[in-house]
Amino acid sequence: MMKVLIVDDEPKLREGLKSIVPWSDLGYQVVGTAANGNEALEKHGIYDPDLMLIDIRMPGMDGLQLIETIRERDAEIHLLILSGYADFDYAKRAISNRVDGYLLKPVDEEELSKYLLQIKEAIEQEQATMALNRAASDISREQFISSWFNPESKTDPAALRQMAERSGLLWNQYQVLLLHMDHYGESRREVDNQLRNRLVEVCEEQGLGTVFSIHGILGIIMPRPVLTAGGRKELLQLIEEAAGLTGTSITASLGRPVNRVEDVADSYRSASERIRERFFYAPGEILFPESKRFASDQGDGERQLYNPEQLMEQLYYAVDVGHVEVQRKLLLGAAYAMVNEGYTEEGIKSAFVELLTGVYNKLIQHHNELQSRTKEYSDRIAAIFRQSTVEGLCRHASQFLEELIWQVGQGGRDQEMKRIIDLIQRNYNENLKLETLASVFNYNSAYLGKMFKSTTGEYFNTYLDKVRINKAKDFLKQGMKVYQVAEMVGYTNVDYFHSKFKKYVGTSPSNFRKELDL
Repeated sequence: MMKVLIVDDEPKLREGLKSIVPWSDLGYQVVGTAANGNEALEKHGIYDPDLMLIDIRMPGMDGLQLIETIRERDAEIHLLILSGYADFDYAKRAISNRVDGYLLKPVDEEELSKYLLQIKEAIEQEQATMALNRAASDISREQFISSWFNPESKTDPAALRQMAERSGLLWNQYQVLLLHMDHYGESRREVDNQLRNRLVEVCEEQGLGTVFSIHGILGIIMPRPVLTAGGRKELLQLIEEAAGLTGTSITASLGRPVNRVEDVADSYRSASERIRERFFYAPGEILFPESKRFASDQGDGERQLYNPEQLMEQLYYAVDVGHVEVQRKLLLGAAYAMVNEGYTEEGIKSAFVELLTGVYNKLIQHHNELQSRTKEYSDRIAAIFRQSTVEGLCRHASQFLEELIWQVGQGGRDQEMKRIIDLIQRNYNENLKLETLASVFNYNSAYLGKMFKSTTGEYFNTYLDKVRINKAKDFLKQGMKVYQVAEMVGYTNVDYFHSKFKKYVGTSPSNFRKELDL
């Protein structure tokens, strides 16, 4: 739909034009109206219309003055003039400002419709031409960037500067940002194109840099290096917002900042190195030259060799007797040992699959009830190969073993309820659902809900909310910001967190924190 802004000081004419013309049938949408020139300028900035219908005679800034001002701001906009018979000669002067035509009042609907169809056709042709030019420019720029980053390229620095200038990339500083998206069954090309298009919009809006694609990885060449933790956090938030609902895991890596055109390839290579090794870095942060690799902070005296047989036995006993913390430490220690011994990503994943499979097979020998869920547990073990970081792998493996602990634990239903409550206390920030727990403990969800209410006196969701709000109060006392606290206690929507907090505490999170400072 083409966007239209109607400008006329007569209310009846403005409303009449909105109602009598079949705008949508003609491919248009009236996004707003204005009663004078100043209001028209303001709404032009808000709506960015494709077409403006402008009355030639208005108090204050008249139509011609408005058109001249609009043309200085927007060379591409289309304009139609509305005029009375007495303004006919006056209206002709507007032709020099590239108006598309003029209409005499009262406006003839048929004549206006004819103009609108002509203008719509012209706008579509202009958009098609711009798209072709943009595509040609993008291809040329992509080709330059690809050769720019090629380690075998021996282009002279002076020639590089000339090509960078022609591509609009001759700057005083550079930093390369690379983005990798993990795809598990999705249409990779479609998702990548969606993200690329959104990143192009964001980069154009904020002057962030130039988006490119190389070897299946998206990237941005930035003219302003990001050097602080706060800057990296803001950049990651921007990228994640652009990613929207792609449903994929994104790893972002910054190269080292450089000042010369001929050094940009070095920035690309340093970012690329960490992208390739992303499995060994912590999730949820932008990687950068000083990022710490997993297990890099472990002293030589703490290092142990990986012994799969011994570890499998230890894990089995930890699960069988219900030692959650012990199995967590054992898995983390195994990951440390494998990394220190130089295991590859695939090697670590394969080793973890063997460990979990071995523990499960040993448990089945003594707990026949586990056999009914072999398919489910096999899928959970296979999901090891979809983990994007070693920390995520350890977490996934630990959660799997915790489920086994709950299944084989002794003590009947009372003990199970204690474990559910303990689970909530430890995992309140996760997307906990009664249906999920019912599946884990092999109960009907409605029946488990009644058991939970009978044990705690609260419905499951109410109990979970209260745990989260109590944790939120502790974080607010530490001086954390409201949006940070909301995320930390499991609320993705800040407004929803506000309403829940006020319901259980009687005041908003902001007021609660202010009262602490009094």
